[in-house]
Amino acid sequence: MSDSHSTVEIHTLKPRGFWAQTHHWLFNLNHAQGHARWLENAIGWLIILSAVAIAAEHNPTLEAALGDWLDLFDVLCVAVFTLEYLLRLGASAHDPEYAGKRWARMRYALSPYALIDLIAIAPFYFASAVMVDLEMMRFLRLLRLMRILKLSRYAVPAWQEFHHLNAHRSFRAKIYALLEPMGHSGKLHAYVDNFIIFWVMVSIVSVVLESVDSIQQAMAFEFHVIDMLSFSILTLEYVARLYAAPENPKYRHRWMPRWACARSAPALIDLITILPFLLERLLPFQVDLRFLRVFRLARLLKLTRYTTAAGTLYTVVRRVWQLIMAAVFVMMLMVVLTASMGYIFEHEAQPDKFENIPQSIYWAVVTLASVGYGDISPVTPMGRALTVVLALMGIGIFAIPAGLLASAFTDQLRIEREAFKPNFYMPITTRASSTPSRAPSLLTKLSACTCRPKM
Repeated sequence: MSDSHSTVEIHTLKPRGFWAQTHHWLFNLNHAQGHARWLENAIGWLIILSAVAIAAEHNPTLEAALGDWLDLFDVLCVAVFTLEYLLRLGASAHDPEYAGKRWARMRYALSPYALIDLIAIAPFYFASAVMVDLEMMRFLRLLRLMRILKLSRYAVPAWQEFHHLNAHRSFRAKIYALLEPMGHSGKLHAYVDNFIIFWVMVSIVSVVLESVDSIQQAMAFEFHVIDMLSFSILTLEYVARLYAAPENPKYRHRWMPRWACARSAPALIDLITILPFLLERLLPFQVDLRFLRVFRLARLLKLTRYTTAAGTLYTVVRRVWQLIMAAVFVMMLMVVLTASMGYIFEHEAQPDKFENIPQSIYWAVVTLASVGYGDISPVTPMGRALTVVLALMGIGIFAIPAGLLASAFTDQLRIEREAFKPNFYMPITTRASSTPSRAPSLLTKLSACTCRPKM
């Protein structure tokens, strides 16, 4: 191979046979074109949903209303988990951990992960094949919660990877790597983020459903448990973020990094999410519980930490805020002028509806926004003419800030895409060195490529 025309070729052997193909396409995480990632996510969510369904079966009201659907869902879960168990057992001979070894499938069947998969489906088949009494049936139903242990197939390797990447770091640095995306965070950081997002969504759904009296009476205990668990998890996250604040580059050089972190907007949002629970139980005087419970919906703001949409919106608004303020000034001017004219034209005809200018402002805003609730409407010819003009002007006035924001969003997304391209293509070696477990997947993507230097 010459120095001027060096060629790098990576050849991969195609697997042969049904079980080899099964492992290659369904369970090989290093196969970029395979379905292992999708299958991993689907099984993970199915485990969580099956655990929720099992918990719902122990509520008498839900069991009476949704018993048939819960049984059908349980049969579906068992069918999927059984198929997964059989496919993994059959393809285990091609797993790198067991390939080439004697009694490969037997070795896999006795492994902890395979035993957990078997325990997840065994209660269903045992109850179907053997006559059991009521107490045994309840025990078998409760034993189905062991399906949660199936998540260890994903959590344990992620923890091992995280421990390997952070072996030389301090405990505080490890906590920070768990909570913030770093080059040495690994998959465990993503699992922690998904865990927190899941509990935020569960707590929000429980708050919404708790406002329905019939559901609240039937699931009061479940709502209380969800509230306790959500508060505990979110409080632990808040304390962990404050503890690891000195590792954050934003606060590392501050005199009091934890205090600086506590005063930041994300930390204040985290504090607001746990305050309702504390105030409801610690305040010495009576407080409207409905207000505190609904105030827990502020946990929605926590989701802004896990998405770039909030940052993009803030950047866009900061870029065009002067134009938006100009449009708002024009709208306020139009509202005050038209409200004053509406008061002049309609006060004598409808003194109860157009009693004063502040009351007329409500009519002007509703008409300018083209909503038209109909509770206040002019009856005089001049008032109706003014309403027509105001409604037509409202279409154009409200379109001004909408057009500004749309144009700014388009520019910002283009800028972010252009900034993303070099970050995606350039630091391949950096990614591979910081996270060794991902290196094979990058080589697999390059398996069909032939790289030739330019002359």
